[in-house]
Parts: sequence; C-alpha cells; structure tokens
Amino acid sequence: MTSTELTLVTGSSGNVGAPLVDFLRAAGRTVIETSLSAPDDPSSADPTNSDPITRRLDFEDPTTFASALQGVSRVFLMRPPAISDTKRYIRPFIEEMQRVGIEHVVLLSLMGVNRAMPHWQIEQDLKASSLGWTFLRPAFFAQNLGGAYRDDVRLHDRIRLSCGRGKTSFIDARDIAEVAATILADPTSHRNEHHTLTGGEAIDYHHVASMLSAALGRSIVYEPIGLLTYRRELIKQQLPSEYVNVQLLINVIARLGLAARVDGTLERLLGRPPTPLKQYIEDSVALWQR
Repeated sequence: MTSTELTLVTGSSGNVGAPLVDFLRAAGRTVIETSLSAPDDPSSADPTNSDPITRRLDFEDPTTFASALQGVSRVFLMRPPAISDTKRYIRPFIEEMQRVGIEHVVLLSLMGVNRAMPHWQIEQDLKASSLGWTFLRPAFFAQNLGGAYRDDVRLHDRIRLSCGRGKTSFIDARDIAEVAATILADPTSHRNEHHTLTGGEAIDYHHVASMLSAALGRSIVYEPIGLLTYRRELIKQQLPSEYVNVQLLINVIARLGLAARVDGTLERLLGRPPTPLKQYIEDSVALWQR
C-alpha cells in the first residue's frame, strides 16, 4: 500500500477503532476516521498531510457513502450497536464498497456468531460480494468492565450479572486493534479468512472481582443473579431494547460455558501472548475510582 492510499475506519472513536487508528498511523498509513457530524465534502481535507481526517458516514443515510469512501482502498467495518437491521442499513454500504472498488474489508464480528446475531448477516453479505474480506471474531471485551459495568463497580463495589460460574476468555480491545492493523497493512494472506480472537485464559466473574479488588484496594464482589431478575433490572433503567437483548445474550452465552473458549490465533498473528485481563485492569484503575 502506498502512502496515498486511504484506510477508512468506522467506529473510529470506539474501543477497537481508536487504538486501530493509532496503530495504523504509527505504521505510516493514511487513515480516514468517520463521524456522524463531519463535513460531507471529503475534498476539504488533504490526505497527504499528517493531520487527522474525518469524514461523515451515517449508515442510515446512503448519500454519505460515496464521499466517505472516496479514494479509499481498505475498510475496517464495525456494526453500530444501535443498528440491528443490517439488510436495510449495512448491506447498501457493502454494495457501495463494491461499486467503488474497495480492495479489502476487515469486519469486526464476534466469537460464536450465529443467525440470531446481526453480525451473521453482515458476514453473509460480504461472502456474497466480490470484496476481499477478513472476519475478526473476538471474545468478550475486557473494556466492557470499564464501560457497561463501570458504574456498578465504581459506585456499588460489585459486578451484578447473570453469568453464574461461567468463564469468559476476556480479550483486550487493543489486541484486536493490533490484529486489524496488521491485516489492513497486508491483507493478502488473510483474504476470505476468519480469525477467532480470545484472551490467554478463561476466568469467572468471582476471579474478575478479586482482580479488581487487588487493583483498587477495596473489596469488589460478584453478585450472580437470575436471568429474569437481570432482565427486569435492565428494563427498569429504561435502556434500549436492542442493548437489553445483547446483554442478556452475553450473559446466557457465559452461563452456558460458551464464552470460555481459548484460541491461539491471536498469539500466532501477533507473535506474542494476548494482553492479560490483569494488565487491562491495572492500566485502567482510574475508571473505577470514586
């Protein structure tokens, strides 16, 4: 890839997208970030300089697709959490990527993807396209402890979930980003492949709580609750139904032991072991301080 070729990163402010942008720029790649509020006209930014470039991309507005993809050769594609109807909103973007001749797409999918998950349809649409693609299927993000579960730990010294004693092979999103950057830099050997990415060990939430306790210097406990109780508590918070359903699915998968898979692909691709959950917690203690 030459310095004038562009890589578009969707979800560029997210847990994977933000470090991916950093990895790509550190490698000398020219990156286009995306935003719902950026200007529609990509010509106002010079892709040959070192300043950040942001273009408007709204999956619910197909008129933003062509300008977002102008001059782009490779794309990191992440489904926005609020979008579940991927046939309506993501499929047209895939069709536009074909029309403009995108060389390769790296899709952020998830481990154990199946027909019940929106990611599955995106995978099928990419497979049916003429695009080169790589699917990243990561385990549960370590960063969710500092996102969805942050306030419970910070304010109530607890993790309150319906995962039972099920174990999870937590993966650091920074590791996913590094894998994505490696593939986007040279996708040849990854064309039409899927990679399952996990942490180096599977642990239950009692163990997670003990790690948080050690790092924070106060007692954090895991409070396992029933699935229906968890659902009622989420609904009581007036959270979007899509978010509630995703959280319930995550808990069921962990409860059934389906999140415990440990895969060696990440170490093979990066030449080093996955970042331990303990390291993420120690790096992020400020998130849970009161």
